[in-house]
Amino acid sequence: MSKNSSLSSNTGFSLKLQLLALLAVVLLLGIFFAIPSQSSSSDKSIINETKYALEDTTGITKLVLGEQILTQSTANSSQWLMNNEFVVDEEMIASLWAIMQRIEVKKPVSESIKDDVINSFLLNGINVEVFKGENQIRNYKVCTHEGETYAMLAESTSPYSIYIPGYYLQIRDIFDIRPYEWQDRTLLATTPNTFRSLSVSYPQNQEESFTVDFTGKTFKIRELAEADTNRIYEYLPYFSQVMGEQYVKNDNLQDSLKNISPIAIFSLNDIRSEEPQKLEIYTARGKYFVLFKNQLLLFSPQLADIILKTKSDFSKSE
Repeated sequence: MSKNSSLSSNTGFSLKLQLLALLAVVLLLGIFFAIPSQSSSSDKSIINETKYALEDTTGITKLVLGEQILTQSTANSSQWLMNNEFVVDEEMIASLWAIMQRIEVKKPVSESIKDDVINSFLLNGINVEVFKGENQIRNYKVCTHEGETYAMLAESTSPYSIYIPGYYLQIRDIFDIRPYEWQDRTLLATTPNTFRSLSVSYPQNQEESFTVDFTGKTFKIRELAEADTNRIYEYLPYFSQVMGEQYVKNDNLQDSLKNISPIAIFSLNDIRSEEPQKLEIYTARGKYFVLFKNQLLLFSPQLADIILKTKSDFSKSE
């Protein structure tokens, strides 16, 4: 994909990722409530001899998918790094593990198309390598041929059709990672025990800007002599984790947003961070966007409606 790829193509890929995340929940349940297979003994033999699925993800420290390398963080074992550049989104890595635990062999490739399938490994194949420490526990390739996913162990010449039972899913496409899609999308985060203050500024409507402070006992809005504390208590939980919907690769749009004023600026103070957490929200093409760490993200309109409150929204009713 080019740097200036369209928003629509990014959105389409995001929908695939959302489906992946939903599917992962179902698959995780399936791991715990799996029904024993009724396959014949010959089928079981094929599956056992050409096992691609992961029985257990415990102890895995590295995953290689084509040119992308995911490694377990040495500082925090619950975090994964993409190419040692950034932390991977937790939902994405959990979805990937769930899928890799449910891959099954459907059938060996038929002799009539074997040469064509092997050629497809050269055209669109992706290497998959899994490590536990220095021990490589999986090493195979995946490709697609005429709408079907095939896998072949390293040093083998015998491809097998693979699938996830009950689902039509191009497994090869899941392994075709675009790194920016896997970045952690957390923009703001706090907890009831660590929250200090939240400032919401509206550059085009400064009179409606406000700041919520925690006084040690309760929450107050600096700009209001009396505020509706119930509305404050309903509002703040949304900042436990404010996330972007997806990263967008569109340099022209990103550059144009840098030249205009955001519709809202958030500054969150949390005792766990020395510097305030900043978030700027923009509108363009009928959508909400944020610029975060010099990258562009699409922002949920539903969440925007919730957090884009004004000072007047917290005024105490007569």
